[in-house]
Amino acid sequence: MARNTRNVSTHRAGYVNGSAARKLNTAQAAPQVEKRRRIETEEERRERLLKEQNIRRANHMNFVYTLAVIGVTLVIFGICCQYLQSQATAKAKAAQVASLQSQLTELTTANDELEVRINAGIDYEAIYNSAINDLGMVHPKKSQVITFDAGESEYVKQFSEIPKAE
Repeated sequence: MARNTRNVSTHRAGYVNGSAARKLNTAQAAPQVEKRRRIETEEERRERLLKEQNIRRANHMNFVYTLAVIGVTLVIFGICCQYLQSQATAKAKAAQVASLQSQLTELTTANDELEVRINAGIDYEAIYNSAINDLGMVHPKKSQVITFDAGESEYVKQFSEIPKAE
């Protein structure tokens, strides 16, 4: 019986031993909080709507800013790709120029060697004898030779008759 008296005395104090103890005045607090939430003045409502509108604007500006950053990034990426492509093209052209210069050197050397062989095979004495003996070539007299200044050109084009010497 001592146990029962103990439970009764603790029950009167508002405290119950055990794991399933109930909370005091919980049912009364909920309606008051709900009333506070429901009662919102017009001014508070305007402030809340204004805050929400500002948040929407900020989110829209963040979206625009993000799009701008993405656009700038894509432009920079494109410029970098074009730069790398132009560098690769320049290197390829430089290699092609070097190859063509090497070919030109080889062809010039081969041409010079061929010219030396051709000139070595010409018998100028036989040509001279054939021209004088077979074809009747004679040397010109001094009165038949006309000299004139040709200018800086290495060759002469004749556009009209050469004037007769007096």
